Amino acid sequence: MGTQFNFLTYGVDEDFFASAKIFISNELERIEHKFSRFDEESEIYRINKLAATETVTTDAETISLLTLCQEYYLKTNKLFNVTVGKFTHSDLQHDQKTTDKEPEYDSGKVRFKDALLTGTDKISIKVEEKAVRFLNPLISIDLGGIGKGYALEKIKQYCVANRLTNSLINFGNSSITAIGKHPHGDYWPIGIQDAFSPDSSLHLFRLKDLSLSTSGNTPNNRTKFGSSGHILNPLTGEFQKESRTVSVVTNSPIEAEVLSTSLFIAPEKEKEEILSRFKPKEAVEIAYDQVNGPKVIDMNQCTTMP
Repeated sequence: MGTQFNFLTYGVDEDFFASAKIFISNELERIEHKFSRFDEESEIYRINKLAATETVTTDAETISLLTLCQEYYLKTNKLFNVTVGKFTHSDLQHDQKTTDKEPEYDSGKVRFKDALLTGTDKISIKVEEKAVRFLNPLISIDLGGIGKGYALEKIKQYCVANRLTNSLINFGNSSITAIGKHPHGDYWPIGIQDAFSPDSSLHLFRLKDLSLSTSGNTPNNRTKFGSSGHILNPLTGEFQKESRTVSVVTNSPIEAEVLSTSLFIAPEKEKEEILSRFKPKEAVEIAYDQVNGPKVIDMNQCTTMP
């Protein structure tokens, strides 16, 4: 999944911890191999290759995940869109940040604005037949916006079923699930690091049986993605360029992942509507300004900001 993974627990014997590590490692490998659009042996790669021209039969897990993506597509006012794979390709991002010309994709001359023609409502899913068909040839499934949340959910279920009641599951500090409590407190303390001052924290989350997801741009990731940003707004066909992050805490790691990205993209007038549907425990936006410093915004006013 292209990011560092950490698993922390305590109060279990070494043999059981060793078996837990093996299961988690195998499960992460399974999910990556099955749902990566870059793996030529993955189910998503096969669907992307065939579904524009024929109906593709798949398995129950894939159908369930794609159906869930359709539900979140509508629940986020079409902002959570896993069908824009052709427009999030790294070559396209490179073109956009290194030239003033509008980038194009492959020989079909597909441009970023064509992302507006995509959407999970343009995937025909027949649940009972476990069948998928694309209704638009521009569609390419990219589960990067939900993959870490899905993996966290699977590992969380394993931990709960096996009484790993105090654990922290962490993908690169951006997608985190906390089960139970820290060995020296009643919760797992997770801070938002100041991108301009890494030694200081801008906000503290107190996680206990909750999940946290952070999406956005910081001044530090300009080196990796350039000035264009890396999160595509599927309703405008443009990458979000602002130096901002959105962090969301919910019961579900999948919903946290979906909501953090959707709120980062959402125009101001739609944020309240989306928040009212999901009702997250916390939603915090950090807006970075090199002159005035970072601004911390409580998006749903559920906490008193420092």
